[in-house]
Amino acid sequence: MRWLSNPSTDPFYNMAFDEWCLQNGPKDEVVFYLWRNSPSVIIGISQNQYAEVNLPYLKEHGINLVRRSTGGGAVYHDLQNLNYSFVGPLSLLGTTAEGEHPSAVVMMAKALSEFGVNAEVSGRNDIFVDGHKVSGYAKRVWKDRTIVHGTLMYDVDIETLTAALDTPDSKLHRKGVASVRSRVTNLKDLMPFDSLDSLQAALQEQFSASDPEIVLTPGQLAEIEAIRKNKYSNPEWIEGKWTEND
Repeated sequence: MRWLSNPSTDPFYNMAFDEWCLQNGPKDEVVFYLWRNSPSVIIGISQNQYAEVNLPYLKEHGINLVRRSTGGGAVYHDLQNLNYSFVGPLSLLGTTAEGEHPSAVVMMAKALSEFGVNAEVSGRNDIFVDGHKVSGYAKRVWKDRTIVHGTLMYDVDIETLTAALDTPDSKLHRKGVASVRSRVTNLKDLMPFDSLDSLQAALQEQFSASDPEIVLTPGQLAEIEAIRKNKYSNPEWIEGKWTEND
């Protein structure tokens, strides 16, 4: 499995990075990379931010609002959350034999289990450890290719997460803030790693130890920056007033 390095913590750039890789990555290989975002709420492509996100709280605390190009619900990211992306042909990254979850997510759950936790893919789009959610994922298909990306909560600020996503109409509010807090947990409390850097290095080794890195050219990086500028940081996109043409 080929791999990429993406040291950016700019959430708008990282959404652009995902899109560029989906549309321009190797035609017959899977590409894997890990990345982090500065404090942000990432909403699904079709979500109403006014219903699902506490916008005054985000403004008060300097938290970014970012719209991704995959479906699913709103998630909170900070620098103690590790994100993963698998990009490649549908033939290699489709659903499992049961037709339920993408093979990439099953691989991630197995990788976490190698580190001594009882991780399993469960529910609609989650990974659980001993009944507690530690990860969620989303996916997108573009032509004959797909991207599957997800979160790994290592030491996320749960208080900020719940405050940022708590509005009268939000999914979190409907389920009950106390209930959600009891349902999620951080991997830091469950795994034998003393830092997120250690977990990131272990996952990198697990998925691509012997495979060569793909190094993007300055021109390719400029293309990603252009997608960031023209699309993901564009207020029209963020507010859901501009939709995909492809």
